[in-house]
Amino acid sequence: MQSSTAITDAVILNNRNDESMIWTVFRKMLFFTILMMVAPLSSYFASKEYIFEGLMKMSNRTSYIYSVIVAVVVIHIILVAFLIVAFREEEPSKKKLEKKD
Repeated sequence: MQSSTAITDAVILNNRNDESMIWTVFRKMLFFTILMMVAPLSSYFASKEYIFEGLMKMSNRTSYIYSVIVAVVVIHIILVAFLIVAFREEEPSKKKLEKKD
């Protein structure tokens, strides 16, 4: 039978692991949220001004269409990156089992 201090220490250790896991997930979500807000807008305006109107000398109306396509592609790239990061993340129970072996 375990002493009450050993059980308390185990509970405290589990709580710390859970808190660190929560902060890790929060940081990843915050990163991808900011990326979803900034990257499509910046890619839209940068591609419109510098690539399509600047380098390729397209008309204003045509550059809008191609710039929107660029922004949509950037959004899909960010979503795929988020899914890859989310599915590669290990569950805490798997980490504990690997450490015990």
